[in-house]
Amino acid sequence: MRLFFEKIKRYIIQIKLLLIRDGWKKAKWLKNKKIFGKIGEHCYYAPNILPPEPFLIQIHNNVVISANVRLITHSGVHSVFNYEEKTNKYTCPHGKVEIKDNVYIGANATINYGVTIGNNCIIAAGAMVTKNVPDGEVWGGVPAKKIGLYEDVKRKANLRDRIYNGKADGETPVYDLIKIEEKYEKTIYMD
Repeated sequence: MRLFFEKIKRYIIQIKLLLIRDGWKKAKWLKNKKIFGKIGEHCYYAPNILPPEPFLIQIHNNVVISANVRLITHSGVHSVFNYEEKTNKYTCPHGKVEIKDNVYIGANATINYGVTIGNNCIIAAGAMVTKNVPDGEVWGGVPAKKIGLYEDVKRKANLRDRIYNGKADGETPVYDLIKIEEKYEKTIYMD
């Protein structure tokens, strides 16, 4: 009976994740309901999929998790081994996923169980992270590996944003950014 109620509870949480469109509000709701093992301050959670064992997920402060990111908390490989050998001796491999402070995870990335992503990291869209990511690194690829440094990406973003000349900030919608960029391009070509 307990299993039945756990399934119902999971379906309700899953529906709620689908209904909350804003990632900031979704993260706040997950935190208030204590769905994950930990979720810190100023977090954004866009995925609509709840990890199988959400209590194994630890998200620290200032973390942005983009759309369709999968946080994997276990593997089902033991089922294959048990069936193959007509036994039940193999157990389910599992582990926590920990995402430390100041981390951005791009769309469609997968973070495997047992992985810790260090402070000040960026995980590229589509990456498959199978091992721990040290502080300050940018990882991408399948399987993911180091492709750069967090501080280099931050420095490039600062240089790129100079074209807005104080007319935009982190709250400016992309539509308005494009208008400013078009205006900027016209002034360059007119000079």
